[in-house]
Amino acid sequence: MTFHRLRSALVCVAAAVGALAASPAAASRTVVISPGDTLDSLARRFGVATRDIARANDLRDTNAILRDGVRLVIPDPPKPVIRPATMRQVSHVRGDRIAVRIGPHEGYRRVTLLDYGSRLTVTHRVGNWLQVEIPGGGRGWMREDFVAAGTAPRMVVASARRVVNERPTRRVNRVAAQPPRRSGRPTVARRSPRPEAPAPAAQTAVVRTAFAYRGVRYRFAGSSPRGFDCSGFTSYVYRRKGVSLPHNAAQQFRRGQRVQKSEMKPGDLVFFTTTRRGISHVGIYAGKGKFVHASSGGGRVRVDTLRSGYYNERFRGARRVK
Repeated sequence: MTFHRLRSALVCVAAAVGALAASPAAASRTVVISPGDTLDSLARRFGVATRDIARANDLRDTNAILRDGVRLVIPDPPKPVIRPATMRQVSHVRGDRIAVRIGPHEGYRRVTLLDYGSRLTVTHRVGNWLQVEIPGGGRGWMREDFVAAGTAPRMVVASARRVVNERPTRRVNRVAAQPPRRSGRPTVARRSPRPEAPAPAAQTAVVRTAFAYRGVRYRFAGSSPRGFDCSGFTSYVYRRKGVSLPHNAAQQFRRGQRVQKSEMKPGDLVFFTTTRRGISHVGIYAGKGKFVHASSGGGRVRVDTLRSGYYNERFRGARRVK
């Protein structure tokens, strides 16, 4: 009788140990939520994707508001995904400030950012992600829609590098405007004093999707709900609808059908010249003279008007993509 009880106890202990080893917390850490903590800030602090933290804690919404004092499990950060080379194809980047990640998914940590024309060697494919070797000996993964075979023509590369996403600053004097910097990363604009325009009712699926991300912070080169820049926002929204757009405002301006301002419909892309020559900002027309966009001046995704003021003066056209 004693033997049977001892065996049952050992079986229970073994089962408990097995369950603990299989749980996310076994190889993780636990944190207590402090004021101001979000899934995004925790992800940056521990180098873990927000979706992985949400999954480890059974949270359905990665934008969920966390209550102070609650304990969350932080899983270990994923290791770089490395696959054996099955090809060696010389290629180049066809977008500005495109992320190279440690694995074939947007949730993986970013390794670096590359500009249009940067040379790559593609060595493996997983779905629509490509494993690439980058200059300097590094490697990682990029989405295939940002990679083109061969090397980019020098003239095209030189032209593309002059194009940057929106960096508007508050206008003080149009005549005495400060010239843009010629080197280094674009300056971060000051927050816009303009109040957000009232949002019209969403009339299309594209506009409804765009409105779902209002309030998401502006993030240079961002293309996910963790943060967007202007072309990253429009490409993300349209990708959710099955349409692939480059992560570059000037290149998006060459897509689809040109539309007159008087004939614009909700969902059309609207383009502007902001602080530099050429097309440097893009948004999505929402109807009734309003558009939704990732604004560096406003610091987030917001609604603004086309009928007067800053964007009315800088409007350069609209395109309809399908």
